Amino acid sequence: MKKITLLLLLCLTAVSWSYGQCTNPVYQYPGTTISLTALPGLQTIATNNWAQNEFSVLDGLVPGETYNVVTDIVTYITVTEDDGTTIIASGFDPVSFVATTSGIIIYWTLDAACADGPSTNILTQIECTTCICTATAAPDSINPTPADGDMTVQILPDGLDLLVAFDWDEAVLGNEGEYTISLGITAAGDDIGTIPFGGGNIIYTWTENTQYYWFITGTNCVGTTQSAIWTFTTATCAEIAAPACTTLISPTVDQLDVATAEAADMTREVNLSWNAISGALAYRLTFDGAELGNVTETDIDLFGLAYDTSYTWSIAPVNCFGVTTGCETRTFTTEQDPGLSVSQFESQLLSVFPNPVMDQLTIKTDLSIESVEIYNILGKQVKSISGDSILNNRVDMTSLLDGIYFLNITAEGKKQTIKVIKQ
Repeated sequence: MKKITLLLLLCLTAVSWSYGQCTNPVYQYPGTTISLTALPGLQTIATNNWAQNEFSVLDGLVPGETYNVVTDIVTYITVTEDDGTTIIASGFDPVSFVATTSGIIIYWTLDAACADGPSTNILTQIECTTCICTATAAPDSINPTPADGDMTVQILPDGLDLLVAFDWDEAVLGNEGEYTISLGITAAGDDIGTIPFGGGNIIYTWTENTQYYWFITGTNCVGTTQSAIWTFTTATCAEIAAPACTTLISPTVDQLDVATAEAADMTREVNLSWNAISGALAYRLTFDGAELGNVTETDIDLFGLAYDTSYTWSIAPVNCFGVTTGCETRTFTTEQDPGLSVSQFESQLLSVFPNPVMDQLTIKTDLSIESVEIYNILGKQVKSISGDSILNNRVDMTSLLDGIYFLNITAEGKKQTIKVIKQ
């Protein structure tokens, strides 16, 4: 289940210094690798670097493209290859350089003598100035869920957590990008906080009969667009019990030879369906022991499956009182493989680790990766990465919320979908 925590983290660290060439790896911040997209436009490294010989690790650069590093105060910048010592460029910001490798390290100091800077938060950004943008406009978010002005939004309990589901559409396909969601209880719409988000349930201390405000900010190579500020009001729960379990479910109990369809990525997909339950606001889907989250439909095409394989699943209706317990867990087995084609065999030459993953996911393959598309369980694309921006076959999952995701991996014309659990 996806989990979101709205918090502000301020990290104060004392370090000791050794002077000389400004490539002394004293303290890495941010502590994770920053993955860039091969697109024009400023991309933030951190909003609070310090010019105290901190260093930042970046990947996803395209060799041969020109990049520009800037800060919001005067800072001495040293850019090296990923070995941390081979200098590509240095100087007071802004610093421009041509990438010689897809991974770099950037050091932040007060001056060329590696002097300590002030303990002042510095906005550090990088821009690919020669990359080509194919989008026609910044992402424009429309058709919100909850609907603007909805005064009947129910809070769904999930154990000790309280959930409200959010979603939206892109006004023009092809202009998608990275998104943040802002929440508030005032008309500004952001006084609760702002976090990276791709749609789904938000866990928060929601209260009944309360008006909330929210908006989506989308960023791509063209720029940044903020949606309208939408509002909704949570309702009082009138239910005194969770709904009844579903009874008409397909595939049936222990069904064998369940027909599958070929998905676009050449994996197999199966339609799971169940009867609607009066009073249910959503249905909790558990598949092979993993909770895939709430869906509002009564059927779903689940892809990423295989021939001649047994799967377990269950459906638990949900209302504002809670999640139904004790619903039957069922097993089904997919049909036999009618004959593995060469292309299907080659598409299975990919695997990922670690799985579950917390931050960096590695794709194990001898093929050259062309692209990776990441989808949540509802089929919404939350991230798209070009092969040029993937360093050492690693995909940064840090910004994604906890939950189940499907990676559509394209490598040398072969496609494969792999299910990944983000913790």
